[in-house]
Amino acid sequence: MTQQPPTIVVIGESVMDVIADPAGKRSVTPGGSPLNVAVALGRLEVPVQFMTALGSDDYGDQILAHLHDAGAEVVSAGPVGARTPVATAKLAADGSADYDLDFTWALRADVPVAEVGLLHAGSLALFLEPGASRVRAILSAARQRGAVVSIDPNIRPSLLLPRQEVRRMFEDLCARADIVKLSDEDASWLFPDLTPGELVGKLLGFGVSLVGLTAGADGSLLASGGHQVHIPSVPARVVDTIGAGDAYMSGLLYKFLELDLANTLRRPGGLPEDTLRTIGTFAALTAGVTVTRRGADPPCLSQLKPRVPHSSQPASIAQEAR
Repeated sequence: MTQQPPTIVVIGESVMDVIADPAGKRSVTPGGSPLNVAVALGRLEVPVQFMTALGSDDYGDQILAHLHDAGAEVVSAGPVGARTPVATAKLAADGSADYDLDFTWALRADVPVAEVGLLHAGSLALFLEPGASRVRAILSAARQRGAVVSIDPNIRPSLLLPRQEVRRMFEDLCARADIVKLSDEDASWLFPDLTPGELVGKLLGFGVSLVGLTAGADGSLLASGGHQVHIPSVPARVVDTIGAGDAYMSGLLYKFLELDLANTLRRPGGLPEDTLRTIGTFAALTAGVTVTRRGADPPCLSQLKPRVPHSSQPASIAQEAR
């Protein structure tokens, strides 16, 4: 467990993924986009606190152990007596899957949030009530006191409200955020009529200071102020892409902290192109290592250092951003 005060708070759901193959063999793995980001940050040696909703059950205990092994501090703010969310996937012989989700998202209002300089929230937790309202209130309060707010919608259409309502909620969240990362799949579902360039302009127009748009093997686009750069993906032997976007998100946040960019981010011109390229290259590397492994298994910092010329302990922006 993290011994230092947290540098970043991640807020969102934890889900136990239960997968049954055609032969009936079951595998159980902790999952959920925000959980994956918290684990990845912990492995990158960032002091991270993860605020989530867990039940007092075996699955909750397994998820806690997984997070603690990564070095993350955990605050379980779910309702007393709630069960840990479970996503069950039954695989057919052709590899297709039939999913069943037992999921409720709620956060108790009496649980305090650490006053750090950077908060990140993502996925179902941003959109599903009653917890989504609590998340929005936390992000708004943090932004008002000067903290940097980061979001990743990580859209799961089958689990959410109709597109128009989700888009309205997302746009409202963007007005509260400094950093927004989304995949090309998120973008095409939320804004099917916009090109990547038009979407970036729209998000910057909401007041977002740093936009990241990932496109798998086609790399990613980072934009800030009037600057845009394309970041190529890292050549890799892909095992699967589970958790790759979350690893990218964690790498981006790690580099943001390491370079101590809170003040620069909010300048009228935003982040310069060379800084965007540095951030994006590290994020792509983090994702590139993850796709060579089965499941959401992001790398530790020590596994990346030989491949990165300069990498050091991230600086805390807590004092600067208050």
